Amino acid sequence: MPNDSLASHPLIKLAMENLRPLLEEAKGGLLGLAEQGEVRSEGNATLLEYEFYDDDVFRNSSALVDAIDRMEQSQRLIETAGKVSWEAAGLDRHTWIEYHYSYYVVTLVSLADITLILTNSVFRLGNRERDCKPDLITRNWWVASTAVKEALENLAKLIQPYKEGRNLHVHQGKLQAIAGVMGSKLLDQLKLFSFVERAGKPVVASAVLEKGYAIEIPKISGRLNQERAAIKDRIVAVLDALFPVYKMKSEELHQKWRPVIEKQAKTGGSVRGKAGLTDPDLSR
Repeated sequence: MPNDSLASHPLIKLAMENLRPLLEEAKGGLLGLAEQGEVRSEGNATLLEYEFYDDDVFRNSSALVDAIDRMEQSQRLIETAGKVSWEAAGLDRHTWIEYHYSYYVVTLVSLADITLILTNSVFRLGNRERDCKPDLITRNWWVASTAVKEALENLAKLIQPYKEGRNLHVHQGKLQAIAGVMGSKLLDQLKLFSFVERAGKPVVASAVLEKGYAIEIPKISGRLNQERAAIKDRIVAVLDALFPVYKMKSEELHQKWRPVIEKQAKTGGSVRGKAGLTDPDLSR
């Protein structure tokens, strides 16, 4: 289920509202193609400057919501380890848990990059996504003079401890030991017995393993609930800080293009065919 508290944030809601006319136009074009029995249009509509800005901000802010959702999905998949049958599946519960925890951590760490890219979009800094590094973004004068800098740095501090686990998975192809994460000797023993069971020579009854995981999985889930809540608070703080900047810049761009759009509405003409158009004066 989409994360409603983030999806309904004023920044995302405003970007969506700003894009609504463009979405309605796209819907009309899609319906027209469907009536003609075509699958796509021959032409490529060019977004105007303010449309591109709203679209860019919306896509990058939505990426935050998607990432938070994937973290929750990883947690739910970990919880299923105590609910499904593993017989003849060729898997063991422990590998399942550690795999989805590793994906959870990789996604969590990616939030730092996503927020930097979003900040780059909101402030219209013009950096390539791969160049959106902490120093480049937070030391930019426009960013540093707002509350966005502190919000980004607070998020980065919260994420920093998870980078080692992320690097273990991404760079070495290893799964982070959940027993070490949780500081649990029982999980360490369950890992060994689960592996032996998968090898076809169990030394501990399945019922005993199930009981052990029934004890440990809720503890893992409880910890992830706390972590996700803390992360969400820092993400909301970043969005809160970015919102007035986005609102101001979006309003400026809409105002800049309003005379052109009004003229277009009266004459029935279009400025979309002029690729790369960023100056309303060039459309007259």
